[in-house]
Amino acid sequence: MKRLMLGAAALVLGAAHGAYAEDADETVIVTATRHASDARALPADVTVIEAGESFARGDVTLEAALAHTPGLDIVRAGPLGQQTSLFIGGANSGHALVLFDGLRLNDPASPASAFDAGQDMAGALARIEIVEGPMSALYGSDALGGAINLLPRHGGAGALNARLDVAGGSFDTLVGAAGVDGTIGALRYAVSAEGFATGGYDIVPARMATHTGDPDGAESSTLTGVFDLAVSDAISIDLIARRREARADFDAFPFDFATIQEYRADDPDLEIARNDLSLVALGATWALADAITLRARGAWVGQARVQADGGLATEFYDGTRRSLELTVDSRLGALGAFENIAFVLGAVAIRDEVEIAESFGFPPPSNFVTAAQDEVGAFVSAQARWRAVTMTGAVRVDEHDGFGAAATWRLGASYDLGAGRLYAAAGTSYRAPTLYERFVSFGDPNLRAEEGAGWEIGADARIAAFGRDDGLTMSARLRANDIDNLIEFGHLFTYANVARAELQSAEGEVTLRPADSLTLSASYTNVRARDAETGEALLRRPRHVWRASVEWRPGPFDVELSWRSVGARADRLYGDDGFSDGVGLTPSYEVVRASSSFEVVTGARLFIAADNLIGEVYEPANGFAGAPRSVLVGVRLAP
Repeated sequence: MKRLMLGAAALVLGAAHGAYAEDADETVIVTATRHASDARALPADVTVIEAGESFARGDVTLEAALAHTPGLDIVRAGPLGQQTSLFIGGANSGHALVLFDGLRLNDPASPASAFDAGQDMAGALARIEIVEGPMSALYGSDALGGAINLLPRHGGAGALNARLDVAGGSFDTLVGAAGVDGTIGALRYAVSAEGFATGGYDIVPARMATHTGDPDGAESSTLTGVFDLAVSDAISIDLIARRREARADFDAFPFDFATIQEYRADDPDLEIARNDLSLVALGATWALADAITLRARGAWVGQARVQADGGLATEFYDGTRRSLELTVDSRLGALGAFENIAFVLGAVAIRDEVEIAESFGFPPPSNFVTAAQDEVGAFVSAQARWRAVTMTGAVRVDEHDGFGAAATWRLGASYDLGAGRLYAAAGTSYRAPTLYERFVSFGDPNLRAEEGAGWEIGADARIAAFGRDDGLTMSARLRANDIDNLIEFGHLFTYANVARAELQSAEGEVTLRPADSLTLSASYTNVRARDAETGEALLRRPRHVWRASVEWRPGPFDVELSWRSVGARADRLYGDDGFSDGVGLTPSYEVVRASSSFEVVTGARLFIAADNLIGEVYEPANGFAGAPRSVLVGVRLAP
């Protein structure tokens, strides 16, 4: 197996981060170490997405912007606005930690604390940083597969900068985003409003007898404000506020007692009547000296979901998280043979609370849960450079009142080759059992935390070609991650620590730039995710994923054509009659996408994007119809 994965990593052609990643010489990353670091010095693969470019490419939602990331598999259960799961390196969807400016967004009221990426847009974001691999030593629970940090816009130069994005297209889809930002004296501000509405299409695949053609629509609106006030040369105060309101139609998986089977049914009355997120964070930063900064931030994150049937609410899920974090960032410079020495020390206190009411398909709600749990933690992250080698390390201890202490660590080193780097890292991680898993009627309050241990090795290279220093860029990496105490809904109809997973992956990318206006990219990801006890493949994890793209930018005009091939993957199957057929393989599929934009005048750009050009009929998850051929046309105004 290792030989196969090494061969795959060596032979792959990679789409790397294409136009989405900045040049490695210019990229400054904050997520991987919790302080600004040169990407070349990091012992990790980091993808940087410039969110400001996404809308003009037709990537109007968060999940669309993330979809170009090698190693990150995204499963959207139907049309725009539907539940969307993130799988990093073969890990479960609850193992991808999603942050908003470093604040945890994973839902404390969901079964696996998974983040649903289907309702958010990227208009309020400046960039997205994706760090793959165990990251609990920096961020605590949920970061077994990696961390995704959504970094918001801040005020730019000048008193007023405005932008407006409007688009419309197939399935009666309308999308809009507007924002203003600027700097007025000591105050920087950025305010964004964005939203979408779509009529959607029927989630139930046309092959099923239960398909009626009833469309499943969705809508979402978000308001975000980011404010920074310089009180003095040494002290500043910042405020972030974000509110998202969303709803979506969906169809059911009811249980037929006559046949003792689950089946996929088209139900026009079912909806997620509310899928709301609120976030408020107030912080203060004090520069004690040129090399030492003290920061404190308190935050409140609330999430509310309501499921309704025929207008009658049947299930409620409310989760809140309050947190207080203190950090000290120290940059010591040089000491003896070491340079660029930096430390971050931090302490955090978190309280999660949930209120849950479930009906198990028989309204009104009959099972009610109110629960809370507290967590305190402390961590230290360090980085230093010795000659061409940069070493990083982090250790963290968290104490949960639900199951006790969790200690995690991460160590790594990166060797700067000048025109590339070699790096390696290893670490541990965990996911705390959620209040849902512990206290619903089929939960277990004595659940243990899921625990992971993993490693990664990789290399990047920039080779002079076509008259450019970066005419050819290549990268490859190998990863392994073992996860114990996996929490699953077991055969005794309760949540239990019943499984152990083994994850192995190989990724590679190559990018050619034969001309200043032309970029050719391709990537390959090979993931082997299996149950360590039975040897069976984990569900919805494709073994092979290929990506390729061509981007041409001659002046004010640009064109991009991309292709993605997702291999067969294990899943719970549903036959053409709509009834469950057990576990098997969902067929592979290919999706071709094209987009083009044109700068009409300075500050005004028109775009058109077409998805699934070849009209592939596919199911990203078995029993959920993939998106048919669609077109989106829009304009971006940013004078």
